[in-house]
Amino acid sequence: MKKVNLVVVLLMLTVGVVAQEEMKQKFIEETRIEAPVFIGETKSENPASQNFTEHLQKELKYLSRYDYLEEEGIVAVDFIVEADGSISNIMISNSVSQTFDEAVLKVVNQSKSMWRAGKINGVTSAMDKTVYVKFDIPGNASHNEIAIDYLDEATHRIVQVMNIEGNNSNEAMADKKTKRKVNSAQKYLSMAEQYKPNDASITFWQAKVFELKGQNDLMRQHLDEYLDLVRHIKLEESLANDILLAVITLE
Repeated sequence: MKKVNLVVVLLMLTVGVVAQEEMKQKFIEETRIEAPVFIGETKSENPASQNFTEHLQKELKYLSRYDYLEEEGIVAVDFIVEADGSISNIMISNSVSQTFDEAVLKVVNQSKSMWRAGKINGVTSAMDKTVYVKFDIPGNASHNEIAIDYLDEATHRIVQVMNIEGNNSNEAMADKKTKRKVNSAQKYLSMAEQYKPNDASITFWQAKVFELKGQNDLMRQHLDEYLDLVRHIKLEESLANDILLAVITLE
């Protein structure tokens, strides 16, 4: 009788979970999201001619003339467009260099009164926003190719660590080799992220590195970020036209 009751309870739990997932999916499908809109200095009621990507490129064009700037990569800036159109919580989420980071932050900060708030089902709402500025050196490999190369280097070292743990009988030597390989993998993942921020594969392997280092809180944090990135693939595809990526070509 107890076994039967247990089966019934498990069945009820399964049905409950499935029902919740179906309700969640229905909510997502029925939710109408209008992203925040950059309206510029004119605060035009018709912002079709306004474009924050073009605004960024115009304001940052001066950086392309500086010969000593040899770094490249993608600066990502996160902020919130509040319900009144102001912006807050401005922060760098992917860094290239202090010079580039500060230049992009300055332009974003100066746009505080140049936004129209987004809407959820017709109701004005605060929304997260991320802008990307790609600093590119002509003649170099693409940012995607560079990121993949660094990711390959990182995963190669992680595999080596797993082989060390399984095949080395000298514990002290194994620990020393493991630490060196893990630190090297972490460095390569950071370099990959510089060229490809918010990438699910990079984030997953960062979680693996933190697991190998015994930093479980950071491991769980990165796994959560990885799952969020995977869950939002379809949403990102649906909002593809709203992704803000400015490109600055360094002469």
